[in-house]
Amino acid sequence: MATDTETLSLPTTTAPTEVAASTCLPQDEHQFRGTNWLTSNLLSSYRSVEEACKRSLEHFPCPSVSFAMPTLEFDFRIAVALNPEPSRIENRVQKEITTIKGGRWSGSFGNGRVMAGGYDLGQARGFRPIRIVEGAFVLQTTDQPPAMLEMRTRGSLSGPCDVLDTLLSARESKENIDPRQYGFRTFATVKTADKRYAEFVNCGLWVASGVWRGEELIIDAYRLT
Repeated sequence: MATDTETLSLPTTTAPTEVAASTCLPQDEHQFRGTNWLTSNLLSSYRSVEEACKRSLEHFPCPSVSFAMPTLEFDFRIAVALNPEPSRIENRVQKEITTIKGGRWSGSFGNGRVMAGGYDLGQARGFRPIRIVEGAFVLQTTDQPPAMLEMRTRGSLSGPCDVLDTLLSARESKENIDPRQYGFRTFATVKTADKRYAEFVNCGLWVASGVWRGEELIIDAYRLT
Protein backbone atom coordinates (compact mmCIF):
# COMPACT_ATOMS: atom_id res chain seq x y z
CA MET A 1 0.00 0.00 0.00
CA ALA A 2 1.50 3.32 -1.02
CA THR A 3 2.07 5.98 1.59
CA ASP A 4 0.72 9.46 0.84
CA THR A 5 3.31 12.04 1.74
CA GLU A 6 3.77 15.74 1.44
CA THR A 7 6.99 16.73 -0.30
CA LEU A 8 8.58 19.89 1.00
CA SER A 9 10.34 22.42 -1.18
CA LEU A 10 14.04 22.50 -0.51
CA PRO A 11 15.45 26.02 0.03
CA THR A 12 19.03 26.89 -0.63
CA THR A 13 19.22 28.40 2.83
CA THR A 14 17.04 28.87 5.88
CA ALA A 15 18.95 31.77 7.35
CA PRO A 16 16.87 34.89 8.02
CA THR A 17 17.36 37.51 5.31
CA GLU A 18 16.20 40.51 7.29
CA VAL A 19 17.17 41.66 10.74
CA ALA A 20 15.23 44.47 12.33
CA ALA A 21 17.21 47.46 13.52
CA SER A 22 15.79 46.97 17.01
CA THR A 23 17.62 43.65 17.31
CA CYS A 24 20.97 45.21 16.47
CA LEU A 25 21.02 48.62 18.12
CA PRO A 26 20.96 49.63 21.79
CA GLN A 27 17.61 51.02 22.89
CA ASP A 28 18.64 53.52 25.55
CA GLU A 29 21.59 55.62 26.66
CA HIS A 30 22.55 53.18 29.42
CA GLN A 31 23.61 50.68 26.80
CA PHE A 32 26.18 53.14 25.41
CA ARG A 33 28.01 53.44 28.72
CA GLY A 34 31.35 51.74 28.83
CA THR A 35 31.62 51.52 25.04
CA ASN A 36 35.13 53.00 24.97
CA TRP A 37 36.26 50.61 27.68
CA LEU A 38 34.71 47.68 25.82
CA THR A 39 36.35 48.66 22.52
CA SER A 40 39.81 48.99 24.06
CA ASN A 41 39.32 45.73 25.92
CA LEU A 42 38.38 43.90 22.72
CA LEU A 43 41.38 45.33 20.88
CA SER A 44 43.64 44.23 23.70
CA SER A 45 42.13 40.73 23.61
CA TYR A 46 42.56 40.60 19.83
CA ARG A 47 46.23 41.54 20.10
CA SER A 48 46.73 38.85 22.73
CA VAL A 49 45.12 36.22 20.52
CA GLU A 50 47.12 37.37 17.51
CA GLU A 51 50.37 37.12 19.46
CA ALA A 52 49.44 33.67 20.73
CA CYS A 53 48.72 32.53 17.17
CA LYS A 54 52.11 33.74 15.96
CA ARG A 55 53.85 31.88 18.77
CA SER A 56 51.91 28.69 18.04
CA LEU A 57 53.05 28.63 14.39
CA GLU A 58 56.43 27.36 15.54
CA HIS A 59 54.70 24.25 16.90
CA PHE A 60 52.16 23.74 14.10
CA PRO A 61 52.18 20.02 13.15
CA CYS A 62 53.08 19.10 9.56
CA PRO A 63 53.08 22.70 8.21
CA SER A 64 53.86 21.55 4.65
CA VAL A 65 50.75 19.34 4.45
CA SER A 66 47.54 20.76 2.96
CA PHE A 67 44.27 19.10 1.96
CA ALA A 68 40.73 19.93 0.88
CA MET A 69 38.49 21.77 3.33
CA PRO A 70 35.16 20.08 4.16
CA THR A 71 32.11 21.62 2.52
CA LEU A 72 28.40 21.66 3.37
CA GLU A 73 25.57 20.93 0.97
CA PHE A 74 21.87 21.16 1.81
CA ASP A 75 20.49 17.61 1.82
CA PHE A 76 17.09 17.20 3.50
CA ARG A 77 14.43 18.73 5.72
CA ILE A 78 12.42 17.04 8.45
CA ALA A 79 9.33 18.50 10.15
CA VAL A 80 7.91 16.75 13.21
CA ALA A 81 4.86 17.36 15.38
CA LEU A 82 5.55 17.03 19.11
CA ASN A 83 3.18 15.54 21.67
CA PRO A 84 1.92 18.18 24.14
CA GLU A 85 2.48 15.98 27.21
CA PRO A 86 6.05 14.90 28.03
CA SER A 87 7.05 11.39 29.04
CA ARG A 88 9.18 10.95 32.16
CA ILE A 89 12.01 8.48 32.52
CA GLU A 90 13.90 7.84 35.71
CA ASN A 91 17.43 6.56 35.87
CA ARG A 92 20.12 8.20 37.95
CA VAL A 93 18.66 11.51 36.80
CA GLN A 94 15.00 12.19 36.11
CA LYS A 95 14.41 13.40 32.56
CA GLU A 96 11.48 14.70 30.56
CA ILE A 97 11.23 13.43 27.00
CA THR A 98 9.09 15.09 24.37
CA THR A 99 7.83 12.32 22.11
CA ILE A 100 7.12 12.53 18.40
CA LYS A 101 3.52 12.47 17.18
CA GLY A 102 4.46 12.16 13.51
CA GLY A 103 5.80 14.25 10.64
CA ARG A 104 7.23 14.33 7.15
CA TRP A 105 10.60 14.60 5.45
CA SER A 106 12.02 15.22 1.99
CA GLY A 107 15.49 15.44 0.53
CA SER A 108 18.06 14.32 -2.00
CA PHE A 109 17.62 10.60 -1.26
CA GLY A 110 13.83 10.43 -1.08
CA ASN A 111 10.84 11.54 0.93
CA GLY A 112 8.23 10.09 3.23
CA ARG A 113 6.84 10.37 6.71
CA VAL A 114 8.26 10.46 10.21
CA MET A 115 6.87 7.68 12.36
CA ALA A 116 5.42 8.28 15.81
CA GLY A 117 7.47 7.16 18.78
CA GLY A 118 10.77 8.99 18.39
CA TYR A 119 11.82 11.64 20.88
CA ASP A 120 13.28 15.11 21.30
CA LEU A 121 15.24 15.53 24.54
CA GLY A 122 16.55 18.71 26.14
CA GLN A 123 18.75 18.52 29.23
CA ALA A 124 19.74 20.88 32.05
CA ARG A 125 16.86 23.26 32.64
CA GLY A 126 17.47 26.39 34.70
CA PHE A 127 20.07 29.11 34.68
CA ARG A 128 22.45 28.01 31.92
CA PRO A 129 22.20 29.87 28.56
CA ILE A 130 23.03 26.69 26.61
CA ARG A 131 21.38 23.27 26.72
CA ILE A 132 22.35 19.89 25.32
CA VAL A 133 19.67 18.54 22.97
CA GLU A 134 19.26 15.05 21.53
CA GLY A 135 16.75 13.54 19.16
CA ALA A 136 15.83 10.21 17.58
CA PHE A 137 13.52 10.01 14.56
CA VAL A 138 12.33 7.07 12.46
CA LEU A 139 11.94 8.01 8.78
CA GLN A 140 9.85 5.88 6.43
CA THR A 141 10.28 6.14 2.65
CA THR A 142 7.56 5.91 -0.02
CA ASP A 143 9.09 2.82 -1.65
CA GLN A 144 7.28 -0.51 -1.91
CA PRO A 145 8.17 -2.03 0.44
CA PRO A 146 9.15 1.11 2.40
CA ALA A 147 12.60 1.49 3.91
CA MET A 148 13.05 2.51 7.53
CA LEU A 149 15.83 4.99 8.37
CA GLU A 150 16.88 5.99 11.88
CA MET A 151 18.07 9.58 12.30
CA ARG A 152 19.84 10.65 15.50
CA THR A 153 20.83 14.19 16.44
CA ARG A 154 22.92 15.71 19.21
CA GLY A 155 23.90 19.33 19.70
CA SER A 156 23.15 22.53 21.57
CA LEU A 157 20.37 25.05 22.00
CA SER A 158 21.55 28.50 23.08
CA GLY A 159 19.82 31.74 24.02
CA PRO A 160 18.13 33.49 26.97
CA CYS A 161 17.23 31.03 29.73
CA ASP A 162 13.51 31.82 29.70
CA VAL A 163 13.35 31.25 25.94
CA LEU A 164 15.16 27.92 26.23
CA ASP A 165 12.87 26.76 29.04
CA THR A 166 9.84 27.52 26.87
CA LEU A 167 11.27 25.76 23.82
CA LEU A 168 12.14 22.63 25.80
CA SER A 169 8.80 22.44 27.59
CA ALA A 170 6.20 20.29 25.86
CA ARG A 171 3.41 22.16 27.66
CA GLU A 172 4.32 25.73 26.65
CA SER A 173 3.49 27.37 23.32
CA LYS A 174 6.37 28.39 21.05
CA GLU A 175 4.15 30.46 18.75
CA ASN A 176 5.46 33.90 19.74
CA ILE A 177 9.18 33.10 19.99
CA ASP A 178 11.29 34.74 17.29
CA PRO A 179 13.82 32.20 15.85
CA ARG A 180 16.45 34.94 16.00
CA GLN A 181 16.32 34.73 19.80
CA TYR A 182 17.95 31.31 19.91
CA GLY A 183 20.43 29.10 18.08
CA PHE A 184 19.74 25.41 17.46
CA ARG A 185 22.76 23.53 16.05
CA THR A 186 23.33 19.78 15.97
CA PHE A 187 25.15 17.07 14.10
CA ALA A 188 23.12 14.18 12.69
CA THR A 189 23.60 10.61 11.51
CA VAL A 190 21.24 8.39 9.51
CA LYS A 191 21.43 4.58 9.62
CA THR A 192 19.49 1.80 7.92
CA ALA A 193 19.75 -1.94 7.28
CA ASP A 194 17.98 -1.52 3.93
CA LYS A 195 20.49 -2.13 1.12
CA ARG A 196 18.75 0.38 -1.15
CA TYR A 197 19.82 3.24 1.12
CA ALA A 198 22.63 1.86 3.30
CA GLU A 199 25.50 2.80 1.01
CA PHE A 200 24.34 6.40 0.72
CA VAL A 201 23.32 7.23 4.30
CA ASN A 202 25.23 4.93 6.67
CA CYS A 203 28.59 6.63 6.12
CA GLY A 204 27.18 10.16 5.94
CA LEU A 205 27.56 12.95 8.47
CA TRP A 206 25.30 16.00 8.61
CA VAL A 207 25.22 19.25 10.54
CA ALA A 208 21.81 20.73 11.11
CA SER A 209 19.94 23.80 12.28
CA GLY A 210 16.38 23.96 13.50
CA VAL A 211 13.48 26.20 14.44
CA TRP A 212 10.13 25.73 16.15
CA ARG A 213 6.98 26.74 14.30
CA GLY A 214 4.15 26.47 16.78
CA GLU A 215 4.26 22.92 18.14
CA GLU A 216 6.26 21.69 15.15
CA LEU A 217 10.05 21.29 15.06
CA ILE A 218 11.68 21.84 11.65
CA ILE A 219 15.27 20.71 11.02
CA ASP A 220 17.39 21.37 7.93
CA ALA A 221 20.31 18.96 7.48
CA TYR A 222 23.46 19.80 5.50
CA ARG A 223 25.65 16.93 4.35
CA LEU A 224 29.34 17.25 5.17
CA THR A 225 31.49 16.33 2.17
